[in-house]
Amino acid sequence: MKIRLVLKIIGVSSMIVLLTACTLFGGNSEKKKDTNKQKDTKSKAQSTKKQESVIDQELKKQYQMYNEIIEYKVKQDQKLIKQSEEHFKKLKEESDK
Repeated sequence: MKIRLVLKIIGVSSMIVLLTACTLFGGNSEKKKDTNKQKDTKSKAQSTKKQESVIDQELKKQYQMYNEIIEYKVKQDQKLIKQSEEHFKKLKEESDK
């Protein structure tokens, strides 16, 4: 009877030790996986930020080129308007004579 009690206590205590060990070592692996996933996402985010900066630079260059083209077109339109006004003035003067 005493032997059964001692065996039960040893069995229960060994189960408690086993479960504690499993939770300690097994639980940390999940946390490590989560932290590794977070590190991976952070590194991916940083790499995309670097790529975005290159893309942003290229977009800024293209935007500047677009603005220069628009400015050129506006200047050409202004020149054309001036030329047409001068032409109409000349025609009007000739018609008045």
